[in-house]
Amino acid sequence: MGEFETLDRRPLYARVADSILSLIAEGGLRPGDELPSEAELCDRAGVSRVVVRGALAHLAGAGHIKIANGRKAQVTAINPDILASTFRQGLATDQFSVGKVIELRRGIEGATAGLAAQNRTEKQVETLATLCDQMAQTQDTPEVFADLDYLFHLTIAEATDNPLYVYIVTPLRSVITQSITAGHLAQPSELAQRRILADHRAILKAIAERNPEAATKAMQAHFSAASEALQQSKAAPTAGPTP
Repeated sequence: MGEFETLDRRPLYARVADSILSLIAEGGLRPGDELPSEAELCDRAGVSRVVVRGALAHLAGAGHIKIANGRKAQVTAINPDILASTFRQGLATDQFSVGKVIELRRGIEGATAGLAAQNRTEKQVETLATLCDQMAQTQDTPEVFADLDYLFHLTIAEATDNPLYVYIVTPLRSVITQSITAGHLAQPSELAQRRILADHRAILKAIAERNPEAATKAMQAHFSAASEALQQSKAAPTAGPTP
C-alpha cells in the first residue's frame, strides 16, 4: 500500500478527513453521535491539531458532520441542501438545461410512481387528489401551479416508502419548480393546460388503484409530453406549441 499512498497528492487534511469518514462507518456512528475529541483524533492520525481541525471543517462543509464551539463534532443526517446547491449552480451556469432536468425526472419519477402505487397510504392518495384540485384552480398562475406540482411529485416520492427518492426529489425543488414553470409556459393553450391536469389525474388514478405499471406509464407519458412541448416552444417561439 505504501507505494500507492505516495500517489495521493491531496492536502493532508483531506486525507485525514477520509480517515474520519472511515472511522464513522466502521464505528457504526449514526446522526447525532459524537466523534472522538480533537486530541484523540490527533493521536489516531498522528497529525497536529491544525490538520485535524482542517479535516473537520472540510467534513462540516460537505455536510457530513456538525461542529459547535466547546463540543465534540457530531455526525449529521444527510442534507438535501448540499445537492440542491449543486443543481441550482448547474442550471444557473448552463451546465445543463431545463430539458435535461425533464429527462432526468422522467427516468427517476417513472420508477417513483410505480413504487408509490405499491406502497401509498390512503392519506397520501387524498393529498394527491387535493393537490390536483388546487392545480385546477391555479392554471393562470404558473408559479403557484409549479409549487403545487412540486408538492404532488414530492408526495409521490414519500409514498414510495423509500427515503432515497425523497432525498433526490427534495433538492431538485428549485430546479423542478423552474422546469415546471417553463413547461407550463411552453403549453399556454387551454387545451394544453387541460392535458397537463389530465396527466396528473391519470397518475393519481393509477396510484390510487395500486397499479404500478399504469402509474409508471402515466408518469413517463406526462414527462414525454412536457419535453415535446418544450422543444416545440424553442423551435417556434412566436407560433406557440402544438396542443
